[in-house]
Amino acid sequence: MPLSVNDITHHYGRRCALDQFSISIPSGKVTALLGPNGAGKSTVFKLLAGLIKRQSGSYHLDHTPVTEEMSHLFQKIGFVFQEQTLDMGRTGLDNLRYSAGLHGLWGQAAGDAIQQVTALFNCADTLNRPIRTMSGGERRRIEIARALIHQPDWLLLDEPSVGLDINSRRQLSDELHRLVQEQDLGILWCTHVTDELRPDDDLVILNQGKIRFTGHCGSPETLLQTYHEVVPH
Repeated sequence: MPLSVNDITHHYGRRCALDQFSISIPSGKVTALLGPNGAGKSTVFKLLAGLIKRQSGSYHLDHTPVTEEMSHLFQKIGFVFQEQTLDMGRTGLDNLRYSAGLHGLWGQAAGDAIQQVTALFNCADTLNRPIRTMSGGERRRIEIARALIHQPDWLLLDEPSVGLDINSRRQLSDELHRLVQEQDLGILWCTHVTDELRPDDDLVILNQGKIRFTGHCGSPETLLQTYHEVVPH
């Protein structure tokens, strides 16, 4: 079942941030949206998150159009933003309980959901600590667990490894790719780095608002070669 974005063009004033952008995000796959800073990746993310209004084009869930009422779409998607969005003064458990409540999960249902998502990312040991005392990797795991609390079909990640060291990035990539296989989750991974992607991940390269390449990541060497060929430096 795909989530698809079709023929999106978006302007900020006179500047074109996206030019007839289309992408399909299938279940059970990581789809990498790769591009330099300013390529338009965050605009794609903000459009799907409802933070900015769509100016043109359409969204489809399993080939069914999504209307201007986006609530049905939000029930199917979990979001992890590049910016820190956790309550730093509260514990991980408090943050997850709050998110569960926003999705209508209370009491035992909330507890069961929290237990399930924290088990996926081995973050149960950090739940009773304030967010401000956690490392960057620990905070990211809580944010991803929060995004999965309502069991979405897709997970959208905007530069999820920003601020993490290389070992933490690799561990996060391992955990997310495992989740795709085990849960049949579809992931849109917006990033400007290549070392967290896998050869069989779907790949869309975006630069200056336009799609420059679609295919698969391939080997690390192939991916870097493809990227440098289509994104001038």
